[in-house]
Amino acid sequence: MRFQFQLEGLLRVRRLLEQQARERLEESMIEIRTIERRLTEAIQWNEQTARTRSEGAPLPAAELQFVESVLLQTKAAIADCQRRKQSAEQRAAELREAYLLARLERKTVSTLRENALRQFQIEQSRREQNQLDEIFLGKLIHARNSGQQTSDMAKTE
Repeated sequence: MRFQFQLEGLLRVRRLLEQQARERLEESMIEIRTIERRLTEAIQWNEQTARTRSEGAPLPAAELQFVESVLLQTKAAIADCQRRKQSAEQRAAELREAYLLARLERKTVSTLRENALRQFQIEQSRREQNQLDEIFLGKLIHARNSGQQTSDMAKTE
């Protein structure tokens, strides 16, 4: 007899949901790392430009105005990156919760399957033991009957 878990379809669905939740979380974490890298680069560029402006020789007014404009745009981009990072981190937290829930649900069904398999194995062992007991008893009874027939024949002779 082969083991069949009644909720095998549910277990497959739970595994799939867990896998999808994990993949969405991984994508979210990649997005956060990308934003962090861009943010770090923008901050470094901003600091270098500001340092160059303050340390170097006086710049012509047009260049100074261009540098100031670029610095303002960079600061706006940094603020935007920080907002996007915060939003992405919030989404990642939600995805992490969804993944943990999907994982818990899959583990619950997996535990049910393991318990059912263990119970099936116990029942299978009992059936096998009963069959062995029946075979042994049958041989014992057959041996007794054969022994009685031999002794009955000896008595009649």
